[in-house]
Amino acid sequence: MKKISILSLFMLLMTSSTLSFAQSSTSETLTDATTQALQGVQSLKSGIDQITQELFALDDAERAKNPNLDAKYREARDEIVRVINSINVTTEKITSSIQKLSTYQSQMQAGMEELQELRASSSNAKNYLANYLTLIYKMQLETYGDDHQTPDTLKLLTQSNNITQTLVGLDMTSALTAQLSNIINQTDNAESNNVALLKDLGKLKQEAQTTLTMYRDEIEKLQQKKQYLLSFIEMYKNKQTENAAIMDQIFASKRDVYLSIHSFLDEIVKKNYKSVDGISEKIWALANLPDARNSDTMADLAWPVYPIEQIARYYHDSSFEQENGFPFEAIQIQAKQRTPVHAARDGVVYHVFDNLDSISWIMIVHQDGYVTTYQYLNQILVKPWDVVMRGEIIGYSWWEPGTQGAGFVSEGENLTFGAFRYGLAIDPLSVLDLSAITDRETALPTEYRLKYLSDELTRPIDVSTLKFAEGDTVDERSQNFLNSYAKGVYRDLYFRDAVVEWTNIDRDMVICIAFAESTLGNYLSTSNNIGNVGNNDRGDRVAYGTPYEGARLIPLTLNNGYLGDYHTINQLSRYGNADGKIYASSPINWQTNVLKCLSKIKWYTVPEDFPFRTGPNPNKVAN
Repeated sequence: MKKISILSLFMLLMTSSTLSFAQSSTSETLTDATTQALQGVQSLKSGIDQITQELFALDDAERAKNPNLDAKYREARDEIVRVINSINVTTEKITSSIQKLSTYQSQMQAGMEELQELRASSSNAKNYLANYLTLIYKMQLETYGDDHQTPDTLKLLTQSNNITQTLVGLDMTSALTAQLSNIINQTDNAESNNVALLKDLGKLKQEAQTTLTMYRDEIEKLQQKKQYLLSFIEMYKNKQTENAAIMDQIFASKRDVYLSIHSFLDEIVKKNYKSVDGISEKIWALANLPDARNSDTMADLAWPVYPIEQIARYYHDSSFEQENGFPFEAIQIQAKQRTPVHAARDGVVYHVFDNLDSISWIMIVHQDGYVTTYQYLNQILVKPWDVVMRGEIIGYSWWEPGTQGAGFVSEGENLTFGAFRYGLAIDPLSVLDLSAITDRETALPTEYRLKYLSDELTRPIDVSTLKFAEGDTVDERSQNFLNSYAKGVYRDLYFRDAVVEWTNIDRDMVICIAFAESTLGNYLSTSNNIGNVGNNDRGDRVAYGTPYEGARLIPLTLNNGYLGDYHTINQLSRYGNADGKIYASSPINWQTNVLKCLSKIKWYTVPEDFPFRTGPNPNKVAN
């Protein structure tokens, strides 16, 4: 029993050593990032004074021509002032909040020092205990019976010329063993404190990373606003004679996108493609490419973002047409900034408009006459004529007015997604899987409820009786799911975060693969191989030295040369991929278990074509 306890402690020590390395590197990264963030704020503050002076000069020039100011100019001026005010308010908030990062860093450093002291004080004791317990164990084998509790007289006769001396030695050994038991308990407590401290460090790291990411995004957003205003003012000053045309362009960009989309659709329908080598052949080849979907259980198009919590505008929204003078041929999904945007189907990128001053958007041509459009993108990852797959990340959503990709016309959290077939606009909700929406009662009008139920019945898994994990956030639900199913270190959420770090693979996807393969460590066929990576039907078995090493092999495998081109769950198993390279050979069970697990954690019905990447594959070189 004592020897097993020491082994368990040793395994915990190995795991925590791996995690502490990540902590150390995070602390260094945090220092650099905090410094950069503070420098960014200072740069913003100095830039605002310049913009304000430029605006005063522009006002004087305009009032010289019209004391009351032109209505179009006043509209632009009001937008500029509003953006300047938002920059001033946010920079002050960022400056005070960045101090949190310094606090986190100090706490993490103190924790790391305490952790090192704990390990140094227990290392020698553990080595001593391990060696001594091995000696006791050998003596018990030589002189005790099978119950390991009382000496065996026959063994005593064969092992000792002096039975009395041997018995005295055994009594002393028993007494020392009792004392050692107390020492082991103390070591167990020290290691428990060690692990508890490590978890506290993990929470600190998560809080620091969350704060850092949030304020890094804020700084980037404000830098874009500053540059946008400078560019706009400079453009306005240099083209005084074209004021009306400039204002029409800035404030009519929605119409510009609408007209451009229909112009490109006309080219595609007439096959009068742009004069670029190979585009005709790429579009023609789409008909011969197998779409990455199961036609019996999956919708024609996949959702471009997740989660789908609310739809702000529906197809042919009447208020939009009244405000803008042309029909709304899309849906407006509420998508937070930096939400990954995925291709709705295999296709060829036909047009990319990536512009600082107005709405940025993408058009993709697909099989079966489909064309999709994606508006309000801050960072675009594809270029014209790229071939993309269903679920592949093509960019990130971004909607705040005065930032790149949104211009002055964005209306709030927004990815505007349009669908067309054979040149005609169609309601995207008619060809999407509505059962993936998180709450149909709040997100769907009555006319879509029947399709929701139909889509729910078409699914390969029944979630009507599925018990969802408890918790208000994804992190809480993930931890509660791990508490219910995982074993040992595999149930720690920070451990799971460390496993996927820098891989751009959805953490909960990795949890659910481990669940499908080994019930999160409860049924390991080989040591620490929680994802059965490398194990196959021929009987080959691969073991790993630490739990971290084995668990991290799951996301790394999804990024390797065999699976790195896949983006959706159904492509990973033989159930959804009849001919290609796969992760799991199970015809249906593996995929079903992954989908059920993810649905419990995500709090909505996860479809087969759910995209498991949170960013581009970091192990693949861009084209």
